[in-house]
Amino acid sequence: MDPDSPDVVWTRTRVLIIGRASPEPSKKHIETVCTGGITESGELLRLYPIPLRYLEQEKRYKQWSWAEFEIQKSPSDKRKESYVVRQESIKVLGHVDSETERYHLLSKGIVPDREILDAMRERDRTSIGLIEIEVQDLVARPRRKEWAKEKPYTKQTHLYVEKKPLEQPSIELQIKFRCKNNSACKTHQCSLIGWEYTEGLRSFIIKYGSLDGAFMRLREALTNRYLDRSKRTFALMGTHFKYPSWMVAQLYAFSRDIPPRLF
Repeated sequence: MDPDSPDVVWTRTRVLIIGRASPEPSKKHIETVCTGGITESGELLRLYPIPLRYLEQEKRYKQWSWAEFEIQKSPSDKRKESYVVRQESIKVLGHVDSETERYHLLSKGIVPDREILDAMRERDRTSIGLIEIEVQDLVARPRRKEWAKEKPYTKQTHLYVEKKPLEQPSIELQIKFRCKNNSACKTHQCSLIGWEYTEGLRSFIIKYGSLDGAFMRLREALTNRYLDRSKRTFALMGTHFKYPSWMVAQLYAFSRDIPPRLF
């Protein structure tokens, strides 16, 4: 059924924003940001299509924002967590600043390891999960797709909206890690698609004047943050729309001293 049909029932849902993928061009929506969220009960959701940079300022949610969305299950995406959003319904409610509260909210969606995520995907099409990891390295690979060839509409103007610059990431960032809670885990390597990481690379290219220098600076910053043994590191993982391969949308580092929730 067409999401714009008057027969579609939309459900208003309160969601904590826990991940935003790097923007990608869209023929219909100019560009979209696939957004990961978690409800108060611990349900993980994938929300799209959202042209975040083109929304009214008051609707532009950030990482760790509480926001309300009118959503309905995607009719074209069989992944069970994928929901379509009514853009005009977005309402930002507030922001979670406390590390303890962030961890307690996030912990409702954590599963033990990637291997269990694989089993859940086979069993019931689970396509998003949070796991605790040990980061080993950040690596770079040449990008495999070119927007200019695969999405020629990126060069077209828009009749009603002035398009904002959107550069394709210069390289594909990938993260190597082991599952913290599985001693038999072999090393995994996944694409790192979070907006803050691709934006960090872009900013470092401008600052340091070269792709190599920018990547080395980004690698240093991320490994310093997520290899810190005084903290626990978690990854928000999701599968590709067309392929079952896992990608990392967001990384989190929390103090090991956070007390357990008492209620």
